Amino acid sequence: MKKILFILYLAATGPTVSAHPVRDINEKIVRNFKETYPDAVQVSWMEFPETYAVYFVEGGIKVNIIFNKDGSFVSSLRYYKEDYLPYYLLAEIRKKYPLKKVYSITELTSPGTISYFVKLEDAKAWLTIKLDSEGNINVVEKLNKAL
Repeated sequence: MKKILFILYLAATGPTVSAHPVRDINEKIVRNFKETYPDAVQVSWMEFPETYAVYFVEGGIKVNIIFNKDGSFVSSLRYYKEDYLPYYLLAEIRKKYPLKKVYSITELTSPGTISYFVKLEDAKAWLTIKLDSEGNINVVEKLNKAL
């Protein structure tokens, strides 16, 4: 869990964590990125001591991907609304939390693992749940709204 929170922190803080804009990035990484994400816009690369991070938007979805310096994939974060969540996961959420509305989704992908952090809300509270690709749900955070 600490690893997930650290990755979320790195992605959220982006350029503020000892990083700087990339001047000389591995051309193979850039070429592979452009081939894989031809419709990416607002592309911004950052260099960290051991990794590169690319921030972009594709199809209305904000994406952060981290690569090792050799170009291998480390992890990615995607931020979107419920329209892009797999239907079977959305059905599980609606079944378990019928009175709550999906506010936002953060999808964390690393080799062999996909986790979904879903922020739910109602008139009184915020609830963050974590789902795996099999539909298992765990509560991560509960916050009461100010009245």
